[in-house]
Amino acid sequence: MNEATVLAVDGGGTGCRAALCSKDGNILAYARGNSCNYHSIGIEQATANLFEVFTALTRNRALHIRYAVLGLAGLDTQKDHDILTTIVKQALLAAQLTAGCIRLYNDALLTLKGSVGQNNGVLLAAGTGSIAYGVTRNGLETRVGGWGYRAGDEGSGYWIGKAALTHVLKSYDGRDERSGITTAVLQELALADEEELVNWIYCSRFSVTQVAALTPVIARLAAEGDRQAQKILHCACRELSELSLTVIRKLDLIEEEFSLVLSGGVLTNPLVRRQLIQQLSGTCPGLQLADLNWPPVCAGLRHGLVMAGFDKDTLLNQLAAQLTALPNRTR
Repeated sequence: MNEATVLAVDGGGTGCRAALCSKDGNILAYARGNSCNYHSIGIEQATANLFEVFTALTRNRALHIRYAVLGLAGLDTQKDHDILTTIVKQALLAAQLTAGCIRLYNDALLTLKGSVGQNNGVLLAAGTGSIAYGVTRNGLETRVGGWGYRAGDEGSGYWIGKAALTHVLKSYDGRDERSGITTAVLQELALADEEELVNWIYCSRFSVTQVAALTPVIARLAAEGDRQAQKILHCACRELSELSLTVIRKLDLIEEEFSLVLSGGVLTNPLVRRQLIQQLSGTCPGLQLADLNWPPVCAGLRHGLVMAGFDKDTLLNQLAAQLTALPNRTR
């Protein structure tokens, strides 16, 4: 193998996945590695991690690619685009890879483009963070949210976890009705009491990922009938609905047919998912739910193949089936 049509990269906040495919949609290789989000690990480490994924993909052999499409977490501004372009080009060069065309996108936008092809679509992603994107068949695009845990990420896993921490301390003060959240959160974080919780929040061991990982705890309590947990999830759903509706209105899709793609662990929760779909369906009669039954890297492959002039309705499912069947694939 000395040439491939598409290289697709799904560079999320916690890991990186890459795949190569031929011009007719046959996957040639797949690899995964550590995060390449330079905001969290720095430029040098991001470049090194991306290089390792590329070399694992090609087994250190020189290769030419017609289209390289990369969906990268942390690509939010023109400055991000410039820095990430340098990172990608350096990693490609070091891995003996050349590309006829290189396209960089925010990871959520690439997932949307690859999922809906050339049709109207809206993607709402809510994992550790949250973001909404929209595209139209006329080529319009818009983005709402995704501004990170310090200033945004409303309705995300981190937002839910932070709301749980706030509730624990407010109930400790007597400002909130006590609930099962306190015991569950302290157990999850292996802390003895609220004072240890405060110390953890403001020490170097504090982790955005650990806060986001409290979401399944809150979801379980909500399913068991805990009113405070239900309230937190209801508020999260309201924030996510606002993200989506803002995109829909900006693109004038309220009365149009469009696909809604839901991505991220928060949106697998039945309570959040059901409330969100009910709210959006009541406002948008043309909404068609498109379940994300394929890994985001498959959406990246499809987008690259569309750029190369190849597409068909069953392509995403075929790519996902091939990826699952690859030997020694780490899920």
